[in-house]
Parts: sequence; C-alpha cells; structure tokens
Amino acid sequence: MNLHIDCTNDGVITYPLHDHKTYEIMYYLVGEGFLKTEKSGIPFSPGTIIITPPGFLHGSTSTNGFKNITVEGNFKHLLNTKEPIVIRDNAKGEGKTFATLLYENRFGNQNFLSSLCETYILFLLSRLNLKCNIDVAINNIIDEISRCAYDHNFDLKQALLKSGYAEDYIRNQFKLNTGKTPTQFLTEIRIARACHLTNIYKNTLSLTQIAEQCGFVDYIVFSKCFKKYTGLSPSQYKNGNFNTE
Repeated sequence: MNLHIDCTNDGVITYPLHDHKTYEIMYYLVGEGFLKTEKSGIPFSPGTIIITPPGFLHGSTSTNGFKNITVEGNFKHLLNTKEPIVIRDNAKGEGKTFATLLYENRFGNQNFLSSLCETYILFLLSRLNLKCNIDVAINNIIDEISRCAYDHNFDLKQALLKSGYAEDYIRNQFKLNTGKTPTQFLTEIRIARACHLTNIYKNTLSLTQIAEQCGFVDYIVFSKCFKKYTGLSPSQYKNGNFNTE
C-alpha cells in the first residue's frame, strides 16, 4: 500500500481547494473551522476525522489556525464513497493514537505501516457504524443552516424542532457532534460572509447593507457579533485597522 502521511505546521489558517488521486484521511488535532468544498463547509474541531474520496475538491480554513495529520492512500478495498465521511473520535482518543503512530512511523517499515493504516480505517468504520438517527438529524440541521443562513427570516428554533427531538436535547447533541452550539454555527457562517463581502464590496456597500445581506436585521447585534468573532468592529475591519490595542 503506497501511503503519504503528513502533518500540517502549527497555526495554518487556510489550505486552498485541492484534490487527490487517492483517499485522504484528516485527523484534526488543533483548531476549529470548516473543510470547504464546492458545495458547502463541513465543521471541524479537535477529534474530528474527515475522509475525502479521490477527485473531491476540498480545503481547510480556520480563523485561529488548525493542525491535522493526513493519510493518503488507495483504500478502495476498504472504502467506497463519493462523498466525504465525517467521524468523531471516541472519548479515549484512540483515533488520535492511530494517526499519531502513523505519522511518527511514516518513514518506517512499509508492511507495518500498511497494517497499522488498515487497522486505523477499520477503527474509523466501526465509529461510522455507530451512527444513528441523531446523526442524520444533526446533518439535516447543518444543511438547513448552511442553506438558509443569510435569510433574516430563518428560524433556528424551528429548524431544531423539525428534527423531532426536544430542543434542549438536540442542541446538546449538536454541540457534541460539531463542537459548537447551533447559534454559534449560524453566527460564524454569517460573520464569515460579512468579512468576505467587506473585503470585496467595502467601497460599494455600506456596513448596514452588508449586515442585512448576511441575515442580520439589527446592526447593533451584527456589530457585537462581528467583534466577538473577529476581535474588530466592522468599521475597523473595513478600514484595515487591525491594531486593536
């Protein structure tokens, strides 16, 4: 089995869209962010494992930086998917142990590496088989938030209730799976778009217009959220004033 095993440097902010001829398994050690694809973004946090199939465009991004261990190889005898697979490590961190062992021995005996990698994948598949209705419900909520985030009429509570679970329960499960509350998840998507629009249209759109196009009806709320997630007020960000001292 021809393997390529690597680890990102500390604090990588963005890894551009790219693809591979083989499968890639990414174990996120540090940081929170999104695996960007052509269609949407997949949230990650420490303990998230994402498997991308051959030819699938993807790239990680994180406001405060991330670090992951990647394993690339031809795993067609074990995996058969055309879409990314998202898995959470177990409480013991056994997935992290496998990923770390692979990285630390990446220049070692190839037969050992191949056997260890197959065991790693079988472990991940065992975690995948634990998926149940709650996972499907959470994925549906993520899809709806991603699709409707910029609509100021979007009702997050109704999206949660449509899952069929009690609101408090589904909120807790959502955070366990994504590392964020549903509100945090929604707000981060909106603020990320606000930054994007500001970078491109700061000379043609007012900050109030940008806020409205990102789903905010109250500019004061927008401004508070923007500063909470970026450390800058919208006007500081627009004017390129990144010195907050």
